Amino acid sequence: MRIKLSYEILEGDKIILPVHYNYHIHGLIYRTFSNELASRLHDGGFIVGKRPFKLFTFSRILEKGKLMKNGKDAKLIFGRKISFYFSSSVDNIVADLGEMSFKRREFSICGQRIYLSQLEVITPPRLEGRVLIKTLSPLTVYSTFKKEDGEEVFHYYKPYEEGFQKLIEDNAKKKYRAVYEKEPDGLRLHIKPYKFSIEKNHSVVFFKNNPIEGWTGIYELSGSPELITVTYNAGLGSKNSEGFGMWDIWRGGERDA
Repeated sequence: MRIKLSYEILEGDKIILPVHYNYHIHGLIYRTFSNELASRLHDGGFIVGKRPFKLFTFSRILEKGKLMKNGKDAKLIFGRKISFYFSSSVDNIVADLGEMSFKRREFSICGQRIYLSQLEVITPPRLEGRVLIKTLSPLTVYSTFKKEDGEEVFHYYKPYEEGFQKLIEDNAKKKYRAVYEKEPDGLRLHIKPYKFSIEKNHSVVFFKNNPIEGWTGIYELSGSPELITVTYNAGLGSKNSEGFGMWDIWRGGERDA
């Protein structure tokens, strides 16, 4: 289930956010959730094996901000309004966010008072065995390795790199287990770049001062509709609840992701 949330500033005529604003949108979402749901998700969410899943994701801000550089402290200046998509494979999570958004109405982001001006429920697309998708937030998958001194090192996979496909599919199957509480027997998912450039579509987002490497672009998803649907609702790849892996259907002629 997917919704679009729109906010406007209460005082002034612009909203100013850091260039790397994912953490602030993530915080806005958690502050909007009911206390019970926020605690449940924060403390682990949905466990598959030893792996916790939040089963929600959100897009980049849909409006284009004007970049204001001030040394390392770069900002994005938006107009009075910002909006983004939010989705989850668990309808109750979306319902909770929607209900609490109307109850709370006024919020704060980066010290600026904003209010919910509109909430729109998005009609889900019909998803079959093959679909061209555009990223609404960067896509990332990674492996963790330990150096000899015990330090953890993250390797973020490029879409053409060996391991990218397997991690995408394995991640989708784990989400399927978390959502439906059964094994994804016989289900498959394949992803390949369709309109993609290593240089153009590379994205590095800092979350809590930690760099996360991801990829935008147009991709082809094929395989089992059940897994494709799970990734539409809960996100594709890793770190979805931090604002990664949201996608929508791409129709030829649209602006590239």
